[in-house]
Amino acid sequence: MALQTDMVSKKKGDIGKNKPKVKINRIKAVLLEEEVTQTELAQRVGLSKNSIKIICNNQGQPTLEHLRDIALALGVNIQNLLIPTPDRPKSDK
Repeated sequence: MALQTDMVSKKKGDIGKNKPKVKINRIKAVLLEEEVTQTELAQRVGLSKNSIKIICNNQGQPTLEHLRDIALALGVNIQNLLIPTPDRPKSDK
């Protein structure tokens, strides 16, 4: 399973080594909305309960394939699983 549990590299001298982790997904909120437990989701997508816990707590992020599997298992649009980024203001021409 390809789960990114550390968004910051451990190599010496890395530019972003003290960068705080950013919440990227809202899977935990969607589980509450859909009334599905983490255990149920783990069974539906074939991941361990621990992997789902890590993903739900934004301590790691799912691969795109797993993100798709989660969306399908919950019956939601994949975009609903992610925290949206702000739109860039359109420049006046």
